[in-house]
Amino acid sequence: MTPARTDDRTLPPLFDIGPLWAVLWGRRVMVLAIAGATLLLALLYLAVTSPSYTATASILIDPRDSRATNFNDVLPGIGADSAAIASQVFVIESQDLLGAVFDKEGLQNDPEFSGKGLVSRVLSMFGSGRGPSPDAAFKRFQKAVSVDREGLTYVINVSFTSPSPEKAARIANAIVNRYRTGLAGERETANSDVNSLLNDRIKGLQKDVSDAERAVEDFKSEHEILGSADGGTLQSQLDQLTAQLITAQGDADQARDRYNQALAAGTSSAGLAKLAEILFSNSAVKLRDDYNQRAAELANLETMYGPRHPAIARLRSELDRMNRLMAAEAERIRQQLKAGYDLAAQNVAKLQAKLEALRQQSTNSNIAQVQLRQLDSKAQAARTVLDDFLKRAQETSQMQGVQTSEARTISAASAPLQPTWPKPALLLPVSAFLGLIAGCGIALALGPVRKPEDDPRSSREEVPQAAQPKEPKKDGAAMSRPLPANFGEYRLPGVAGGAAHSSIKALRKSLFQTGSDALSLGVLKLMRQILLRLSDHPKPFVLLVSSTRSNVDARLAGAMVGIGLQQAEQNVLVVEIGGQPHRAGYGPGLFIDGASGLRTVVCSPVVEKGPEFRDRNTLRGILAEAGSAFDFVLVIAPSLAEKGWDREIFARADLMLFALSPSESASGTTALLEQHLGAGRIERSATLVIDSAQPAGAKAMPDVASGTGGLRRSSLARS
Repeated sequence: MTPARTDDRTLPPLFDIGPLWAVLWGRRVMVLAIAGATLLLALLYLAVTSPSYTATASILIDPRDSRATNFNDVLPGIGADSAAIASQVFVIESQDLLGAVFDKEGLQNDPEFSGKGLVSRVLSMFGSGRGPSPDAAFKRFQKAVSVDREGLTYVINVSFTSPSPEKAARIANAIVNRYRTGLAGERETANSDVNSLLNDRIKGLQKDVSDAERAVEDFKSEHEILGSADGGTLQSQLDQLTAQLITAQGDADQARDRYNQALAAGTSSAGLAKLAEILFSNSAVKLRDDYNQRAAELANLETMYGPRHPAIARLRSELDRMNRLMAAEAERIRQQLKAGYDLAAQNVAKLQAKLEALRQQSTNSNIAQVQLRQLDSKAQAARTVLDDFLKRAQETSQMQGVQTSEARTISAASAPLQPTWPKPALLLPVSAFLGLIAGCGIALALGPVRKPEDDPRSSREEVPQAAQPKEPKKDGAAMSRPLPANFGEYRLPGVAGGAAHSSIKALRKSLFQTGSDALSLGVLKLMRQILLRLSDHPKPFVLLVSSTRSNVDARLAGAMVGIGLQQAEQNVLVVEIGGQPHRAGYGPGLFIDGASGLRTVVCSPVVEKGPEFRDRNTLRGILAEAGSAFDFVLVIAPSLAEKGWDREIFARADLMLFALSPSESASGTTALLEQHLGAGRIERSATLVIDSAQPAGAKAMPDVASGTGGLRRSSLARS
């Protein structure tokens, strides 16, 4: 089975406009009077207020730089980012720029800014008034200036407001011109300042370069380090000396070989011939030729005359003399070769000594080269920096007068034709509307319009009550005593004279079957009335259902409330006080009631006697375990006529519902509740009439009290 569908349009309105309209209509004269007074004040303001005109000039901040040369600007452009453009708004509004315009335009003595105000005029009538100070006049001028950026564009609007349209246009254009002139002047000033600083710095850099180069030359001279332009470096000298040493060593070796050959040749004619080949000598050649000639003659004469011939003796004597001469010549040649060898050896030794000394000098020079390179690097760095400064100084000197401003005027201010304030077409309708709103607010704040025949108790009723039998008014005390809320009369389907279990089954079947929209609507109205009586606090909310006579009526009312909350998607726990734990075949503890379909638990009627009481079978124990798992705890308490009734059980309830029969009167019920609960708890109680005498299956037409307010829980509002 599915729950019956209801149409929200049939529910009472959450906000009733009828009482509000009645209040406004009852005080319509006052509302119209306030609106008329507001309109009259607006007309008076228009009559006494002089018109003001606003002139606007627009400038474009162009972030693109015009490049006439490839030189870098000393002061670059403003930039294309949004923050840079927005910053120019504050630059235009700055006190320095506006102060320059204020002084240049001669506005110090302008009556618009230096004139006396109303207070000063009143004081001047008594001789104590003074004119505004220069700072006050400038503040007035500053308030008339408005600078705004046009969205996220590069356009800035400069506006000025004045009673004179010509003056407004003139001052707006003056502010724009001053801003543009300031931008161009900033670049020229920056170039001039940078050029002066560069020239001052160049003098010091030139001295640094001169000192660095002098230190390099002094170091070279001190350590005898020669450059390629000064006759060769040490390495080139080492190379030359090494080549000379190799040549000298070769000459010495050659002289030594010739000398050894001369020693081996001997002094004979053949040896002299070898010596002549080693070292050419005319004497050796002539002596050798004479010796050979004499030897040939001697051989011929010995053959012809024999060994004893005087000619042979003479020739032998000459040959001996020739041998002595050749031996002397050979010795002379050997001495000459030895002298050449000694000279070559001395030359080699001298070159070796020079080479060793030069190598030692080269070693010392390599150590000095490290320091020389450091000094040379410093000198080169100083020259590089000096060159950069000289180049930059030349560039900045040429940039004078060729830089343009990136701000240009795209719309000059002109004298406006229409005033910007006041605007009658806007001011009069707005003032009339505000007057009506103020009049309506005051009328509603004063409350409902009282009439002589009105019942004074009607203003104190929180929830409209259903029609009740009129009781005779005995005295003033009876008029002021609190009354329980009346939630109306409900004719529920049931079995006439049957048990509560059967009637609850019939009620649940009727609520969940198609065609019972009227009954479902009545239950939803009852839920709304219940929530209007609850105060917001953490869940669960405790609802107590009882009766004055029959416990059957209390169980029927509790089942209707529990099923209604379940339809509204709320977690409901039903607690029956003093019931049978083994009813309908269910065991002890939490169970699903077979009639209502609700989660139910039966607890003991024993009342807790203090915080140390921890019995889980009591109402306190059940509420402690329920915690935040349930939204509502529905307590079915004994009727007021039963012996198990106890006042302390009712103290834990957020709202007490008492089910009455159609025969019970309202006055008798109120007196009975005051007797059992006390007058202080009557405000947390409500009554509803349960009539279940109608046969099961008939359509019920609940008679619910009208005039419900808005729901406090969103889940019931969704239902």
